[in-house]
Amino acid sequence: MSSSHPQGSSAATHDTHSSTLPTPAQPGPFGHKQRKNFFMPEGKTEFNHGSYGTFTRSVQENMMKWHNRAEENPDRWVRLDLKPALTKVRAQLAEFMNCDKDELALVQNTTVGVNTILRSLEFAPGDRILQLSTGYVSVDKTVHYICDTHKDVQIVEVPIVMPLTDHEIVFQVEKTIQDHLARKDGSRIRLAMIDWISSVPAVLHPIKALVDMLKSYGILVFVDAAHAIGQVPIDLTYLNPDFLITNCHKWLYSVRGSAVLFVPKRFQSLVHPTAIQGDYKSGGFELEFSWNGTMDYSTILSIEGALEFRKQYGEDAIIHYCHRLAVEGGEKMAEILGTNVLTPHEQQVGNMVNVRLPIKNINHPKIETPDYLIRLLLDRYNLFAPSYKHGGYFWTRVSSQIYLELSDFEHLGRVWKEVIEELNAEEDA
Repeated sequence: MSSSHPQGSSAATHDTHSSTLPTPAQPGPFGHKQRKNFFMPEGKTEFNHGSYGTFTRSVQENMMKWHNRAEENPDRWVRLDLKPALTKVRAQLAEFMNCDKDELALVQNTTVGVNTILRSLEFAPGDRILQLSTGYVSVDKTVHYICDTHKDVQIVEVPIVMPLTDHEIVFQVEKTIQDHLARKDGSRIRLAMIDWISSVPAVLHPIKALVDMLKSYGILVFVDAAHAIGQVPIDLTYLNPDFLITNCHKWLYSVRGSAVLFVPKRFQSLVHPTAIQGDYKSGGFELEFSWNGTMDYSTILSIEGALEFRKQYGEDAIIHYCHRLAVEGGEKMAEILGTNVLTPHEQQVGNMVNVRLPIKNINHPKIETPDYLIRLLLDRYNLFAPSYKHGGYFWTRVSSQIYLELSDFEHLGRVWKEVIEELNAEEDA
């Protein structure tokens, strides 16, 4: 396992030797000197790892090793070598996440993992699915699909408007459950979909407290940990969710199209891949998920290279540096913009920070859709950070990474200042 740090806590609170770890002021092996290990061209700075992740040159080499091996002898690869290679990666991830390798399935992404679980479970009339209002759109749409295709299966939504303390988040979820129980209409909350780290706004939730509370009500808990692995330590034995999915390509440095799904053995007879193949009900959970039909498995196997890269620098060092950079970089941007960060509680920040944008009219026609700001940032400034509305304000979500420094956050702050001054000037005209 990667670490024994408390689940849901931030990297800033999880060690007693933080003075020896890299920081924005003393980046050690990190900062701009790491750019050579990644693929950004000169003049390009990336602030949106939260959407698509990034991988190193060494991880690409690892991916190509598997790709070429498959191409050199397809029959040997598919018939003899593929499944042992996948098993080895599952064993490496099991050690990293502190669980049994036979409780892990390798899939392409979180969307596939969410569909795998939700479309495998049997829902009966009167079942309810609880989710937070800040849940990811694809997860929300999948839950709606389940409700649309099952009689009297409905959503129970927990309204979340940040900022909230960890205690307030847990309270809000439990209050929603108690309000539902008070209705006494014969329905039951069967499953809860809970983000470990939500996408927009980017908030690190008190996941252990949420899991324990939900299970105390007899509710199955599916943790959407799309952003978790590589951003916070994961100990699945300690966390003990009923299901969990996490993207390895977002923060772990594997190649896009690589994720891991956790399904405890007690539920494996219920769960099957979204694409059913010849091993259905004949080879068990591991075999069903080890073959998704003819495809390139090298992206999934690149998880091996990602774990090797992280070992060079140490898990604590990577997590601590990215977290401190997000916290200090967010504060620096807020100072430049004359605003604030969304989450004043540092334990709610992982590697992503939300900074308020001082837009006078958040309903300005130019920003009714994301297209204008996307094109402006990419075409004029050769960078990008997503922006969104939440709680009556406009925010930008900024991702830190080991090859960024505080000066990059300062540059992004000045860019946003220029963009918003232009927008506000149009409003004043």
